[in-house]
Amino acid sequence: MDEKGFSKSREQGVLWVSHPVTGRILPFAGEGKFLQLEKRRNCYYALLPEGAKGEAYEDVIKETDIEEHDALEVLGEDRENNEILTSLSRTIQKRHIDMPAGSYTTHLFEKGSNKIRKKCGEEAIELVLASSPEDLVFESADLIYHMMVLLEAEGLSIQEVLAELKKRDS
Repeated sequence: MDEKGFSKSREQGVLWVSHPVTGRILPFAGEGKFLQLEKRRNCYYALLPEGAKGEAYEDVIKETDIEEHDALEVLGEDRENNEILTSLSRTIQKRHIDMPAGSYTTHLFEKGSNKIRKKCGEEAIELVLASSPEDLVFESADLIYHMMVLLEAEGLSIQEVLAELKKRDS
């Protein structure tokens, strides 16, 4: 299994694996209960109960899923996600310039960088305390939004953060 399958297995309490062609996370097509999950270096292992049987994903995925996945451009999702960040960044910049009344973003800018920093800290704590996958996603979005407002208040942009992440990806 890969890191995504390992993480989901830990969250759900049943075994999940990643399809080697599509990368989709799928339930293990057999006994999904495991006794232990373990990471050793860059490898992930699941200790299954004695006598557990099952093929990992072969009967679960349909051929159309593979065809649809293959038809997608690999960078399409990255581009779409980057467009979302770019769009949000533009909205935050516009609110910073226009300062429309009643806007929460305007309220943050009016309170200043220190207030925005404190809000980022609150959101980070809420993220750390999130207990469900849904809460993790929600709190992550809150933190990213507030971080982007802070970046704008400090004359920086999310693109600079993405460029730094790109450097670290090599």
